[in-house]
Amino acid sequence: MVSAMLISSASFAHPNNGLIKEEKELRVLSYNIQMLPRWIAHLKHGPVKRARLIPEKLIADNIDIIVFQEAFDKHCMRIISKQLAPHYPYTAGPANDKKCGIKLNSGVMIFSKTPLKTLDSIDFTECEKEDCFARKGALLVETEWNGQTLQIMGTHMEAGGTLVLKTGQYLEIVAMMRKHAKQGVPQLMAGDFNIRKGTDIYTSMLATFEMEDGDLTGELQYTSDHLLNDMGGYNPESRKVIDFVFYKANGVKPSFMQREVKRYMQRWSPQNEDLSDHFSVLMTLRF
Repeated sequence: MVSAMLISSASFAHPNNGLIKEEKELRVLSYNIQMLPRWIAHLKHGPVKRARLIPEKLIADNIDIIVFQEAFDKHCMRIISKQLAPHYPYTAGPANDKKCGIKLNSGVMIFSKTPLKTLDSIDFTECEKEDCFARKGALLVETEWNGQTLQIMGTHMEAGGTLVLKTGQYLEIVAMMRKHAKQGVPQLMAGDFNIRKGTDIYTSMLATFEMEDGDLTGELQYTSDHLLNDMGGYNPESRKVIDFVFYKANGVKPSFMQREVKRYMQRWSPQNEDLSDHFSVLMTLRF
């Protein structure tokens, strides 16, 4: 018997009149795809090869909204966008894509099956070291899915940096989210936060966001997993959750919510079959 968690919709008989109500599932994916510029050849990260493989995995997995991070290489993103377009005709980002200067954009892009309205974006005020070569920040969009209006935020925070810097970045995100918050419109926050689950700053961030996190279902329990992932450099002691999809109800409590780590794989080099150095996080919702 197939579990209701694994199908795209569920039907329920009303106890009084026997009417059938279909409750559809919304699948939102956060995925750091490490599409760093091709000229960083020493990484041997095969962005063009992986760009040709990633879209078919997401299409086959019936994702509704995709929030990419590290979507930097424009040639690779054109490959990905072209393959996704028949299934995901609506896009937003990349955020902070300014034509002047040598800095990269934020690397945050959102692809959707439903129309997207861009509400806001931010370029983080502070950065450190190599992160200053990109305009890291956050992108906020709004969409309507099955009659329910939702806001989706994508971000990629500082990879290193001090606690003060990280705190400053998530406070900038909070200010943007509060600015656009509306009763009856849930807000989802997706991305690579580069903050480890369970730490003091993680607890502080959740309290400040007034967002919900939850347990991860399934066998995979880490998004940055140097034991399993063949792109991240082997280190069995380095396993952590730093990628999230948070939920703020704003008066709308879903009837079902689930998070799981997704590992997309296909052989693209003699040494590699993981399609990114991060595993992705999938949130499934029913309203």
